[in-house]
Amino acid sequence: MSDVMLPRTLPLVLLVSALAMGAASWWAQGPLPGDVALTQAAQAFFGARPAWAEHVTTSATDPWMWGVMLACGLVAALVRNGATGVGIMIGFAVALAADRLLRLFLHVPRPTADLVAVAKPSQSSGLPSTFALVYGATVGIVMLLALARRDGTGRILAVVMAALLLAGCAARVTMGGHWPSQMVASVMLAMSLGLYVLRYGRDD
Repeated sequence: MSDVMLPRTLPLVLLVSALAMGAASWWAQGPLPGDVALTQAAQAFFGARPAWAEHVTTSATDPWMWGVMLACGLVAALVRNGATGVGIMIGFAVALAADRLLRLFLHVPRPTADLVAVAKPSQSSGLPSTFALVYGATVGIVMLLALARRDGTGRILAVVMAALLLAGCAARVTMGGHWPSQMVASVMLAMSLGLYVLRYGRDD
């Protein structure tokens, strides 16, 4: 990147980590160690179906997710340059394409009511998480770009983006939509794809 650098190995590390966690989830065909305990803890703290979690979840659905994409693209353009803003949008499209493609081949069960509270039962695959891909490719990438600035403005922006990303993942887990491991794997995959888009778009 032109003024600051993220570690060049970061996209690969994120990709390998996402694939490893995703493979473990697919192999287990259920929660990974710690998933049930973390979900139960989140539900005990927030409640099984808090209103805020439903609102946050909606932000990653059509048409609201396009607003998230545009807002993050604008912030990225202001933080870096216009090309970075466009890169965010392309990365978002790549993440959505990956979501559609992976769902053709993968089916990993979502949380079930016998283990945790489930607000809206669904038979669709819990991996990948569309929400996590949307937020990882937008909010997550802006967070990483902000961290790379290493100045006061960058730190503040990174904290805000990290809080949004954490709140989004917590919302989906609290509602019993996905296991924590499914959220983490999906976020890492989206951030890896987004960083590769920016790299091959010569934003480095």
